[in-house]
Amino acid sequence: MKHLLLTTIAAVLLVALVSTRLMADEAMKYWPQWRGPTWNGVAPHADPPITWSETENLRWKTPVKGAGWGSPVVWGDRIFLLTAIPLDKKMPIPDVIPAGIEKMKQHRDAIGSWKAQRFAIVCLNRITGKLLWSRTIQEAMPHQGHHRKAGFASESPVTDGQHIYAYFGSFGLHCYDHEGRFVWKKEFEAQPIKYGVGEGSSPALFGNTLVIPVDTEGQSYVVAIDKRTGEEIWKQDRDEESNWSTPSIFTHAGRRQVVVNGKTVRSYDLATGELIWRCGGHTASAIPMPAVGHGLVFTASGWRKDTLQAIALGKRGDLTGSESVVWSLRRGVPYVPCPMLWGEEIYLLEDQSFFSCLGATDGALRYLKHRLPGNLNFSASPVGAADRIYLLSEAGRTVVLQRGPEIKVLAINEVDEKFHASPAIVGDAIYLRGEKHLFCFAKLERL
Repeated sequence: MKHLLLTTIAAVLLVALVSTRLMADEAMKYWPQWRGPTWNGVAPHADPPITWSETENLRWKTPVKGAGWGSPVVWGDRIFLLTAIPLDKKMPIPDVIPAGIEKMKQHRDAIGSWKAQRFAIVCLNRITGKLLWSRTIQEAMPHQGHHRKAGFASESPVTDGQHIYAYFGSFGLHCYDHEGRFVWKKEFEAQPIKYGVGEGSSPALFGNTLVIPVDTEGQSYVVAIDKRTGEEIWKQDRDEESNWSTPSIFTHAGRRQVVVNGKTVRSYDLATGELIWRCGGHTASAIPMPAVGHGLVFTASGWRKDTLQAIALGKRGDLTGSESVVWSLRRGVPYVPCPMLWGEEIYLLEDQSFFSCLGATDGALRYLKHRLPGNLNFSASPVGAADRIYLLSEAGRTVVLQRGPEIKVLAINEVDEKFHASPAIVGDAIYLRGEKHLFCFAKLERL
C-alpha cells in the first residue's frame, strides 16, 4: 500500500512537471506578460515586419475606450488589455493618506482627473482585432491622480494560457478565464503614491505564484499570491518609498528567486519569501524591470542619478559595494524603459533619444549614448525579434535597428498617435497600443 502511494505521488509530480514544461514551451510562442515570454522583451519565435505605416502592413486598427498604458498580452487567438474609462458619476474622493504622513505635494506632471472610472478588462481577437468581450471589474473614484504619461490602468495583465490576471493597483487583483468568466478577486488597501502620480507595477507569474510589489509612501511590501485561489502565500515588508518596477523571476543553482528593483535591490525566495540578498546604490523611484542572465542581475535606476549594476548571483546578505557588483554604469541609464539583455549584449534606451550597447558580462562599451534619428522621447521599453530591435517613441515613430555591437538603422516607421505602452510581438505581427487605438502590423502580401 505504501509503495502504491509513493508511486502515485511520483506519477502526479511527474505529470505536473511535464505540464509545467509544456506550458512554458507554449508560452514562448506568445506574449504572456509584461516584457514577453523571455522576461526581457524578446520574442524568440517571431518575425514581425520591418516597415509599416497606416497604409503598409496594417492588418487591423481597433479603437480602445478609456486610458491605459499597460502593454497588451497575447495567448492563442486572444489579446488582453486593461483600461480605465471616465464616467459622468458623482463620487467622493477617498482620503487614504495614512496618519503620520504629510499631505504630499502633487508633481507638476500629475493629473488630478477626479472623475469616477470604470476599470475593465478587454479581450480582442488577435487575427481580426474584433472585440470578443469586456468585463467591468469595478466603478470607483480614484484616490489619487496619475502621471500625464500614464493613466488609472497603467499595469499590464499576465496570462497562463487559461486565465487572465488583471491588477489595478489599489483596486485589486482580478482573475477571469479566457472566456470572460469571473474566477476570483483579491482586494488591496489604497496606498499613497509619491507626488500623486499613481501606481504602475505589474504582476509577475511563475508556476502557481503571482508576485506583486507594493512600494508606496506608506508601508511598502512584496506579496506572493496563489494564482488558483487568490490567497496570500507570503508577504514581506520593504523599506522602500514609491517604486513602479515589475519583478523578475528566475532560477539559480536550483533555487527560484524573485528580484525586485528599488533604491535597494532585493531578491526573495519564491516559495517562502525569505530575503536572500540585497544590494544598495540605486536612486529612488525605480521603474525598469531587472534583467537576468549570465549568472547576473542587471538593475537600473535613472532618477536624478544614473545607475546600472550587474550583480553576480550566488552570494547571500548585503552585497552593496562588494565584489558581487561585477560592473556598473553611471551614464546613459534609462529612467523608464527597461534594459534589454539579448545574447552577449545589454541594450539601454534612454528616455531622450539615446541608445547604448555594452557587453553583458564585463560592461565593455560597444557604443554609448548614440543619438537616434529625430528628437524623440521614449516611455516604451525596447522589444526584439529576428535579430531586430524595435524602439517605439511617444510620438509614434518606431526606429528599427539591427541587433549587434554596431548601430545599423533598418527602418523608421511613422504612426500618427501618441504611445507610451511597450509593444508586444507574436508570430508575424507587432502590436502597438496607442492613446486611442490598438494597431496590428503584420507581413502582408504586396499586390
